[in-house]
Amino acid sequence: MKKLQAGLRLIQAKFRHRKQPPVLKKKPQILPHPAYRSHLIAVNAIPHHKNYQSKAPLSFPIQSSLGRLQQRTRNGLRRLEYQASRINELSTELEAAVLELKAIASQVNRDLKALQATQQPRSKAIAPKVCEYRAANLPTVYQKPSGLFVLTSRSVDLFKAEREAKVLAQVLRHRARRKRLI
Repeated sequence: MKKLQAGLRLIQAKFRHRKQPPVLKKKPQILPHPAYRSHLIAVNAIPHHKNYQSKAPLSFPIQSSLGRLQQRTRNGLRRLEYQASRINELSTELEAAVLELKAIASQVNRDLKALQATQQPRSKAIAPKVCEYRAANLPTVYQKPSGLFVLTSRSVDLFKAEREAKVLAQVLRHRARRKRLI
Protein backbone atom coordinates (compact mmCIF):
# COMPACT_ATOMS: atom_id res chain seq x y z
CA MET A 1 0.00 0.00 0.00
CA LYS A 2 2.89 2.33 0.85
CA LYS A 3 4.49 1.67 -2.55
CA LEU A 4 1.18 2.43 -4.25
CA GLN A 5 0.81 5.72 -2.38
CA ALA A 6 4.42 6.69 -3.15
CA GLY A 7 3.87 5.95 -6.85
CA LEU A 8 0.71 8.04 -6.91
CA ARG A 9 2.51 10.96 -5.22
CA LEU A 10 5.23 10.72 -7.87
CA ILE A 11 2.65 10.87 -10.66
CA GLN A 12 0.98 13.84 -8.98
CA ALA A 13 4.29 15.68 -8.74
CA LYS A 14 5.08 15.06 -12.42
CA PHE A 15 1.75 16.34 -13.72
CA ARG A 16 1.00 19.08 -11.17
CA HIS A 17 2.22 21.88 -13.48
CA ARG A 18 -0.32 21.00 -16.18
CA LYS A 19 -3.56 22.90 -16.35
CA GLN A 20 -6.83 21.09 -16.11
CA PRO A 21 -8.43 20.78 -19.55
CA PRO A 22 -11.70 22.62 -19.97
CA VAL A 23 -14.78 20.47 -19.72
CA LEU A 24 -16.53 20.42 -23.08
CA LYS A 25 -20.15 19.47 -23.40
CA LYS A 26 -20.88 17.02 -26.15
CA LYS A 27 -23.64 17.81 -28.56
CA PRO A 28 -26.43 15.28 -28.46
CA GLN A 29 -25.98 12.73 -31.21
CA ILE A 30 -28.96 12.19 -33.45
CA LEU A 31 -29.18 8.66 -34.70
CA PRO A 32 -30.81 7.95 -38.05
CA HIS A 33 -34.05 6.08 -38.25
CA PRO A 34 -33.47 2.29 -37.93
CA ALA A 35 -34.64 1.75 -41.49
CA TYR A 36 -31.75 3.89 -42.83
CA ARG A 37 -28.93 2.56 -40.58
CA SER A 38 -27.91 -0.08 -43.10
CA HIS A 39 -26.83 2.70 -45.51
CA LEU A 40 -24.27 4.18 -43.12
CA ILE A 41 -20.65 4.07 -44.27
CA ALA A 42 -17.97 2.90 -41.86
CA VAL A 43 -15.11 5.36 -41.39
CA ASN A 44 -11.65 4.20 -40.36
CA ALA A 45 -9.83 5.92 -37.53
CA ILE A 46 -7.45 8.72 -38.46
CA PRO A 47 -3.94 7.29 -38.79
CA HIS A 48 -1.27 8.67 -36.45
CA HIS A 49 1.30 10.84 -38.22
CA LYS A 50 4.68 11.99 -36.95
CA ASN A 51 3.43 15.56 -36.59
CA TYR A 52 0.22 14.49 -34.85
CA GLN A 53 0.25 15.60 -31.21
CA SER A 54 -2.03 13.88 -28.79
CA LYS A 55 -3.54 15.30 -25.62
CA ALA A 56 -1.81 14.98 -22.28
CA PRO A 57 -1.74 11.36 -21.08
CA LEU A 58 -3.56 12.31 -17.89
CA SER A 59 -6.37 14.62 -18.84
CA PHE A 60 -8.44 13.90 -15.72
CA PRO A 61 -8.13 15.30 -12.23
CA ILE A 62 -5.45 13.36 -10.39
CA GLN A 63 -7.00 13.84 -6.95
CA SER A 64 -10.27 12.20 -7.89
CA SER A 65 -8.40 9.38 -9.59
CA LEU A 66 -6.22 8.91 -6.53
CA GLY A 67 -9.27 8.85 -4.30
CA ARG A 68 -11.01 6.29 -6.48
CA LEU A 69 -7.90 4.12 -6.55
CA GLN A 70 -7.52 4.29 -2.77
CA GLN A 71 -11.19 3.44 -2.30
CA ARG A 72 -10.94 0.52 -4.73
CA THR A 73 -7.87 -0.73 -2.86
CA ARG A 74 -9.62 -0.50 0.52
CA ASN A 75 -12.66 -2.30 -0.87
CA GLY A 76 -10.45 -4.97 -2.41
CA LEU A 77 -8.65 -5.56 0.89
CA ARG A 78 -11.98 -5.86 2.71
CA ARG A 79 -13.21 -8.35 0.11
CA LEU A 80 -9.94 -10.28 0.44
CA GLU A 81 -10.31 -10.51 4.23
CA TYR A 82 -13.93 -11.62 3.86
CA GLN A 83 -13.05 -14.28 1.29
CA ALA A 84 -10.21 -15.61 3.48
CA SER A 85 -12.61 -15.82 6.42
CA ARG A 86 -15.19 -17.58 4.24
CA ILE A 87 -12.62 -20.14 3.04
CA ASN A 88 -11.67 -20.90 6.64
CA GLU A 89 -15.33 -21.27 7.67
CA LEU A 90 -16.01 -23.63 4.75
CA SER A 91 -12.87 -25.57 5.63
CA THR A 92 -14.11 -26.04 9.20
CA GLU A 93 -17.52 -27.16 7.93
CA LEU A 94 -15.88 -29.55 5.50
CA GLU A 95 -13.74 -31.04 8.27
CA ALA A 96 -16.87 -31.68 10.34
CA ALA A 97 -18.54 -33.31 7.31
CA VAL A 98 -15.51 -35.56 6.72
CA LEU A 99 -15.49 -36.66 10.37
CA GLU A 100 -19.23 -37.31 10.15
CA LEU A 101 -18.65 -39.44 7.03
CA LYS A 102 -16.10 -41.46 8.99
CA ALA A 103 -18.53 -41.94 11.89
CA ILE A 104 -21.28 -43.09 9.52
CA ALA A 105 -18.89 -45.50 7.77
CA SER A 106 -17.81 -46.93 11.15
CA GLN A 107 -21.44 -47.52 12.12
CA VAL A 108 -22.20 -49.19 8.77
CA ASN A 109 -19.12 -51.43 9.20
CA ARG A 110 -20.32 -52.55 12.66
CA ASP A 111 -23.80 -53.20 11.29
CA LEU A 112 -22.40 -55.23 8.38
CA LYS A 113 -20.33 -57.35 10.76
CA ALA A 114 -23.38 -57.98 12.96
CA LEU A 115 -25.49 -58.84 9.92
CA GLN A 116 -22.84 -61.22 8.62
CA ALA A 117 -22.55 -62.87 12.04
CA THR A 118 -26.29 -63.55 12.17
CA GLN A 119 -26.47 -64.89 8.62
CA GLN A 120 -23.33 -67.03 8.70
CA PRO A 121 -22.43 -67.65 12.36
CA ARG A 122 -19.82 -70.35 11.67
CA SER A 123 -18.12 -68.55 8.82
CA LYS A 124 -15.03 -66.53 9.61
CA ALA A 125 -15.32 -64.40 6.50
CA ILE A 126 -14.38 -60.77 7.07
CA ALA A 127 -16.93 -58.18 6.03
CA PRO A 128 -15.53 -55.72 3.50
CA LYS A 129 -15.05 -52.18 4.74
CA VAL A 130 -17.29 -49.55 3.22
CA CYS A 131 -14.77 -46.75 3.36
CA GLU A 132 -11.02 -46.44 2.93
CA TYR A 133 -9.17 -43.56 4.54
CA ARG A 134 -6.20 -41.74 3.12
CA ALA A 135 -4.53 -38.46 3.95
CA ALA A 136 -7.02 -35.62 3.79
CA ASN A 137 -6.06 -31.95 3.46
CA LEU A 138 -8.25 -28.87 3.63
CA PRO A 139 -7.52 -25.34 2.42
CA THR A 140 -6.86 -22.63 4.95
CA VAL A 141 -5.91 -18.97 4.68
CA TYR A 142 -3.93 -17.00 7.22
CA GLN A 143 -2.50 -13.52 7.28
CA LYS A 144 1.09 -12.77 8.16
CA PRO A 145 1.91 -9.78 10.40
CA SER A 146 3.06 -7.97 7.25
CA GLY A 147 -0.50 -8.21 5.89
CA LEU A 148 0.30 -10.87 3.27
CA PHE A 149 -2.42 -13.50 2.86
CA VAL A 150 -1.20 -17.10 2.55
CA LEU A 151 -3.36 -19.85 1.06
CA THR A 152 -2.17 -23.23 2.25
CA SER A 153 -3.58 -26.55 3.40
CA ARG A 154 -3.86 -28.36 6.69
CA SER A 155 -4.23 -32.05 7.28
CA VAL A 156 -7.28 -33.60 8.89
CA ASP A 157 -6.58 -36.09 11.65
CA LEU A 158 -9.20 -38.73 10.96
CA PHE A 159 -8.14 -41.00 13.82
CA LYS A 160 -7.78 -38.40 16.57
CA ALA A 161 -11.05 -39.43 18.26
CA GLU A 162 -10.01 -43.10 18.36
CA ARG A 163 -6.62 -42.24 19.89
CA GLU A 164 -8.22 -40.01 22.50
CA ALA A 165 -10.75 -42.75 23.33
CA LYS A 166 -7.95 -45.31 23.80
CA VAL A 167 -6.00 -42.97 26.08
CA LEU A 168 -9.13 -42.22 28.13
CA ALA A 169 -9.91 -45.94 28.42
CA GLN A 170 -6.37 -46.65 29.65
CA VAL A 171 -6.59 -43.86 32.24
CA LEU A 172 -9.94 -45.14 33.50
CA ARG A 173 -8.65 -48.74 33.71
CA HIS A 174 -5.59 -47.55 35.60
CA ARG A 175 -7.77 -45.62 38.10
CA ALA A 176 -10.05 -48.63 38.56
CA ARG A 177 -7.04 -50.88 39.33
CA ARG A 178 -5.68 -48.40 41.88
CA LYS A 179 -9.06 -48.25 43.64
CA ARG A 180 -9.15 -52.07 43.89
CA LEU A 181 -5.68 -52.14 45.42
CA ILE A 182 -6.54 -49.55 48.06
